[in-house]
This record gives sequence, C-alpha cells and structure tokens, in this order.
Amino acid sequence: MTETREAPYLRIVRQFGVSPDVVFNAFTKPESMRVWWGENTEFDINLSVGGRWTITRKEGKTIYTATGEYLEIEPPHRLRYTYAMPQFSPNSDTISIEITPEGAGCVVTFVQSGEDIASELRELSLGSTSASEEGWQQGFNLMTIAWEASA
Repeated sequence: MTETREAPYLRIVRQFGVSPDVVFNAFTKPESMRVWWGENTEFDINLSVGGRWTITRKEGKTIYTATGEYLEIEPPHRLRYTYAMPQFSPNSDTISIEITPEGAGCVVTFVQSGEDIASELRELSLGSTSASEEGWQQGFNLMTIAWEASA
C-alpha cells in the first residue's frame, strides 16, 4: 500500500478595502504593480493564457528576475500562473489568486504551491513564518498603504 500526502503549500487570505478590479490590476498591470514592486522594476507582460511574463527588479547592485506563464485569467476574480526565480532554482511554483467581492472591498485568497514552496515549508520550525510568506505579506502591506493613501 502506498501512502500519499499532499505537499505543503502557502495560503494567505487578506481583506482589502478596494474593488476586485483594483487588486486584479495590482497583479497584472505594470502601472498598478509598481505599488508593491517599486520604481526600480521592469515589467514584460503578455497577459493571455499561455502568455509569458518577466519582472526584473534592481536592489542595490543585485538584479532579481521572476518569470512565468499565465495559466488562467478571469478578470477580476481569478488569476493562476507559474512563478520562477531562475537565479535561485530551476523549478516553477504555481500561484493561484481568487478575488471575491465583500462589502465595499474584497477578500483575496492567495495560494503558492509547488516543489520550491513545499521544500521551504517543510524546513520551517514549528511556529515560524517562511521567507516567502514574509515577502508576499510585505507586498500586500505595500498595496494596502498605497490604496489607503490614495483614498
């Protein structure tokens, strides 16, 4: 008998006081993505199923590159794409984003699954937060700050 276990994945649920369109744009439109990626970032995005994307960000003398392919696009409620950072790993994880209207804002359910995030989560000590979760949460916090400042 073979026992199978689901690989660990990262799941973040956040509530935002903006419409689903605003949040969707923050993941797909360079002018809106700058809110959390910063000014030292270049975007090359082909927002279509099967379309590729690349985000390049310079921090000091280091250049970070993230790449992927869009798997599902249902504006403004669902987005699914692969996510890789080739300078750190040859693997790609999958990011799934569900955006549900709620009141005057929306709830975002963000899930990162795949070999790299599973490995990162398996290595965590009990009660610790992964570096990936810290990074995504920082991005979500920057979005919130920008949206509150523009309200």
